Amino acid sequence: MVYKGILIAALLFTPVANAQSITGAVTHIRDGDTFVIGNQPIRLCGIDAPESKTNAGKRATQFITQAIKGKAVKCVPVGEGTVCDGRSRRTNHDRIVAQCFVQGRDIAELLIRARHACDWPKFSGGAYRVVGGCSR
Repeated sequence: MVYKGILIAALLFTPVANAQSITGAVTHIRDGDTFVIGNQPIRLCGIDAPESKTNAGKRATQFITQAIKGKAVKCVPVGEGTVCDGRSRRTNHDRIVAQCFVQGRDIAELLIRARHACDWPKFSGGAYRVVGGCSR
């Protein structure tokens, strides 16, 4: 029984990458729109969060930390069926650009609804404009 629990925990907290998604526990938050699953940095597509050195950026980082750190997150890379397909590159610096979900909810949308990020229509096609907040 103990081994079964260890196996389930290992599967939940080990990042899995395939052609369609990256799933695993968030191990580190870099800022309001970038976090790490395992060793893979992920940049949320279609939004823009304030820089982490600003007060607004610190609040965005705190918000996303509370929302996702240590939780299982599923990220769909650009080009695999995201709101940013055809508008954004698949990678940015060392990060995979993706649309991500925690408990079935779009993380970018959570940030925008809480007014910690803005829709970036150039990349989202305006997908997040309707949820309120600001637009870049």
